Amino acid sequence: MGKEEEGQDQMKSSDVRSALEGAGGDGGDSGYRHDVTAKDIGSHPGEEDAGFASRDIRIFGVNNLDRAVFCRQLATMIEVGIPLLRSLQLLAKRTAHQKLSAAIGRVAHKVEQGQSVSKAMDEDARVFSPLVCNIVRVGEVGGILENSLVRLAEIMESKTQISRKIFAAMMYPLVALIVAFGVVMVILVKAVPVFTEVYAKADAELPGPTQIVMNLSSAATNFWPLWVLITIGLVVGLPAYFRTPPGRTMLSFLTLRFPVLGRISRKIAMARFSRTLSSLLSAGIPLAECLEISAATNENTLVSAALRRVHTAVQSGEKVGPALARTRIFEPLVVDMISIGEETGTLDRMLERIADIYDADVDATLSGVSAIIEPVLIVFLGGIVIFIALAVMLPYFNLSDVV
Repeated sequence: MGKEEEGQDQMKSSDVRSALEGAGGDGGDSGYRHDVTAKDIGSHPGEEDAGFASRDIRIFGVNNLDRAVFCRQLATMIEVGIPLLRSLQLLAKRTAHQKLSAAIGRVAHKVEQGQSVSKAMDEDARVFSPLVCNIVRVGEVGGILENSLVRLAEIMESKTQISRKIFAAMMYPLVALIVAFGVVMVILVKAVPVFTEVYAKADAELPGPTQIVMNLSSAATNFWPLWVLITIGLVVGLPAYFRTPPGRTMLSFLTLRFPVLGRISRKIAMARFSRTLSSLLSAGIPLAECLEISAATNENTLVSAALRRVHTAVQSGEKVGPALARTRIFEPLVVDMISIGEETGTLDRMLERIADIYDADVDATLSGVSAIIEPVLIVFLGGIVIFIALAVMLPYFNLSDVV
């Protein structure tokens, strides 16, 4: 009898290990440990774990990639037959991200007390995000939790990929501007005052460009505490304001309307909307609920408001295409392809195709912008340095007016 139980334990351990490895792929980046045994599954999340002390400590919040890995692994463990509560308990102990690990542990505890997974996650919405909570809720109600988790992971991975592309494209110009600002400040604070003192002794009227540079140098030198306070205020105040409802609306408007960047932001919004709606439909969620979830979880408040209007229209019996067209937010290509998808009964595949088109368009646009920004920045920053140098040296070219 002992051998039979041992054999069952080994089979169960093998299932869990294959579930984790299948969901996470190469364990190097997944953030989960794969050395799982049947003993680990049987243990309660509150018990001490020998491997807990070796868990990675991360000071940043939970990101979309962390959520994607969690969703994939939870879906895979459910697929191989591990009960939902046991799966949550196991992931709570083996998740490397401490904040996510603690949140999963709280969810497991509440599920053990009889609460639904979606409601338990909703109480930790800052960790799991509204998108996760809404899709898990629909998956629970419709009995398609496993499929919903897989589609959710795809949505999170897509968002992460787009964010990384934007970050990579903006890193060079951002660093270049910061370095250039620092160089200009050093020149204004250290070099220009020397010339200011020399020209003051000459007691002559300085050319306009020189006077501008001298005034900037004086402002930077004499009022630097004020500039530091203004900088800190902007760095702290703007993000805080953009988290308020009016600030989010203004930021959403700017990101869609700003020259060049607004065009990119609109394409990203189209790709994210299409990918999310396609994944939700493929998971078996009804169209009206898909639109409701998309509206509730969209980062752009203008797009979110437009989707709420579309959701209301669809509930009233209207088709998605005409409702989207009336919002004046969604591009004609999106509206036309969605209308065709509705007519042919291939809306989910059509949405996926739209997302692929706009993802490729975003890649091409970001590559083009990156290629253009580099020479433009070089010319712009070089022009600033040359202007300061010429302005400072200009009196030497007109010594008869100065001396």
